[in-house]
Amino acid sequence: MKGICGDAKQQINHCMFLGDSENGIGIANGNANENFIGASPVHRGGRTFRSRQVSSLAIRNTSSYDTMERPFRPDNLRGRWSKSVDFYFASSSFAFSTMAFSDVPVWALMFGGWKFYLSAYLLSVCFYSLPIFLIQTFLGQFSTSGAISAFRVSPIFKGIGYSILLLNLGTLTYYSVNAAVPLIYAVNSLHSVMPWMSCNNSWNSPQCSTHDSYDEESDADLYPHSTVEYFHSMIGSIKEGSSDFSLSWSMVVAILGIWFVVLVLLVTRVSIIGKALRCACVLMFGFFLSVFVYMVIHEQVGWRSLLYYLHPAVDSWEGIWSSLGTAILQASMILGPGWGSVITLGSYNSFRTDAERKSVWVSITHVIITVMAIICGHVANDHFEDHVAMWHVEKKHTMQFTYVAYAYLFGSFTTLPKLWSFLFFVVIFLSEMCALIIQMMSVLTALFDEFEVLHKIKRQVTIILVLCLTSISVYFCTQLGFSQVSALSYIALFTQIIFSALLILMTTWIYGRVRFQCDLQFMLGKTISESKIFAIRFIAPCFIALALWELSIMLVRSNADDTLIWFSQGFIYLFVVGYMIYKLSQTNGTWRQRMRQCFAPHDWHPVSADNRRFYEEIMGNSEMLVFDNGNAT
Repeated sequence: MKGICGDAKQQINHCMFLGDSENGIGIANGNANENFIGASPVHRGGRTFRSRQVSSLAIRNTSSYDTMERPFRPDNLRGRWSKSVDFYFASSSFAFSTMAFSDVPVWALMFGGWKFYLSAYLLSVCFYSLPIFLIQTFLGQFSTSGAISAFRVSPIFKGIGYSILLLNLGTLTYYSVNAAVPLIYAVNSLHSVMPWMSCNNSWNSPQCSTHDSYDEESDADLYPHSTVEYFHSMIGSIKEGSSDFSLSWSMVVAILGIWFVVLVLLVTRVSIIGKALRCACVLMFGFFLSVFVYMVIHEQVGWRSLLYYLHPAVDSWEGIWSSLGTAILQASMILGPGWGSVITLGSYNSFRTDAERKSVWVSITHVIITVMAIICGHVANDHFEDHVAMWHVEKKHTMQFTYVAYAYLFGSFTTLPKLWSFLFFVVIFLSEMCALIIQMMSVLTALFDEFEVLHKIKRQVTIILVLCLTSISVYFCTQLGFSQVSALSYIALFTQIIFSALLILMTTWIYGRVRFQCDLQFMLGKTISESKIFAIRFIAPCFIALALWELSIMLVRSNADDTLIWFSQGFIYLFVVGYMIYKLSQTNGTWRQRMRQCFAPHDWHPVSADNRRFYEEIMGNSEMLVFDNGNAT
């Protein structure tokens, strides 16, 4: 511990020295900048250096004694990962989501080609997803807190934490559908005859067709294909005599089973959940690699096929620009389906975990899986277009392409079609299942870390919450509910991107560039270059703006219900603003004093007693009391 603290202190001193070099002259004249006060000039070789005490931070870390608020008391029984690698596997599980295998990246690649789409995607990962991922990991790991308590770094923004809680709860009401659909396909892949490859089923219409070839000119009015009828009937509850509230009983059974498994895991220790996520991710890697290799061999995918998509298929700048925007949205999938998930995962790391290195490895893993998934998508798209006709796939739901096209592709394999179909859909099921578990962890962790009174009734709260979400999820098994899942997903993503922009503003501008860099270096015990901080502050917001613009276009094209948008997301934004007003009104002093007090960090320090004492010593903000499980020592 002494050696680690020594390295951290050296990094902090180095960080402070760099800050001094930037702000020397003004401070020497008595004008303290926003980060430091007090200076003594030292002349070396004609250049003036300013030496400072490490404890000279001007933005003081306010405590419970300053604000008269309840001090933050960490839950020392919250647990942590059994191995540090669990964080990597949990974060990498998002790479195999339904979105990765949808038609969105397929069409984006057609309009932008590899040279435009892949370039935009890689840049977005480097300058948008990776910085936001690192910031979220830092907030969770440094504070050992969930998505509400982590905003002690700037308390006036804690309303964002509560809004994240509401956003994740809203997402959880329908997200189990994403896991239920691949589970149904995986189970039905084990039948002697895969039901979507036959018209001998009770749901098939008299006009059902299993054609595997067509003439685009003479067969303009093809009968509905069996793969499409299976999706409509078994998943979307769209069949003769159905109504808006007709239930898909296969979906109901699948969702009930999924929530039962989630409940069993959530009432166990975090270390067990980490092991389950790790095993699931290893299975996903193995299954997907096997399916990918066989698909490439079976469909004879070579360099010529890949080079065919090197350039845009449509010579239009509008299409290319749309492709670039889609690439940015695709990069945001690294952050997971629910905002704040990375904060939660990071909060279960040990304090000295190298979050920067793990963030890079998670991003690299996502890039590799995404590129492989795009290749799979083009193979499925071309195969379905050649044999069935793509116009069968309606755009009412983003899931339809994924399951109709891939189900037909694997059903057409000549060798072990049931095996490859089963493995592929299990991969998607495990990914969405892991995402569901992590979102539930985000909600529960945020509640338990923020509200101390819930520590003794964790099991009861977990059971009640799961039962409520299960009941609401049944609505999305109806024809009307299932049709609304796509619009809700886009709307939630829109809010997640806005919160990412506020996160950059809070950590690198309001909290301060220098102090953010110093805290990061203290936690990691190594130097963080200023170029990385510059990229987070200036370049990442540009990509966020592009992502918002592209997503706005997608919302307009998808004809999302305006009432739904204003009601669901407008309430969240009003809640954030309302909390800021409430926070200011509960603070004493002039408006300037209130603003400074509300924006200053509150009880912001590591929860470990040793790390906290050392951090407060070098930051010059040592308090007289250290709370451990509510007992003053």
